[in-house]
Amino acid sequence: MSDSHRRRPSVAFLVCTGIILVLFAAIAIPNFLPARFDWSSSPLAVRVLVTDENLQTPVVGATVQVPGSLVEGVTTDSEGRCEAIAHFNATGILGRSGQHHLYGTLRVSAPGYRTSETSFVSLFGSRYDYFHKGTSVTCVVTLVK
Repeated sequence: MSDSHRRRPSVAFLVCTGIILVLFAAIAIPNFLPARFDWSSSPLAVRVLVTDENLQTPVVGATVQVPGSLVEGVTTDSEGRCEAIAHFNATGILGRSGQHHLYGTLRVSAPGYRTSETSFVSLFGSRYDYFHKGTSVTCVVTLVK
C-alpha cells in the first residue's frame, strides 16, 4: 500500500467524527445562548382613571374589564381609579427582555354613561416591553353621558 492511502481516514471514522461533532453542538450551543421563554398567561397591571367628559370629575363605581382577567370587572374608587390585572402571552429572554403580546379590548361602563370600548393595541401598541417599561400600564378613560 502507498503512504497516501494509509494516511487517509476511513469513511467509518469520518462518519463517527461527524456524529460526535453534531451531538456536541446540539448539547453545547443551547447552553451558551440565553434561556428563552414563552408564557401563555403573564399578568400586566392596568391602572385606569375614569373621568366624566363634561365635568372632568372622577366617575365612582365604574366597572373596568380587561382581556384575560380572572374576575368579571374591577370597580373604580372614590377618585375614579382602579387596577385590573390582564393576562397576555409573553415571550423573551430570561433576565434581559420580555414582551407582552397585547390584544383585546379595555371595556369601561358606568350607570348613566355610554360604555367605552378601546383596543389595547390602540392604547399601548401590539407589544409591550415589560422588562424595560415595568409590569403595569396607566390610561385615562373619559366617559360620555
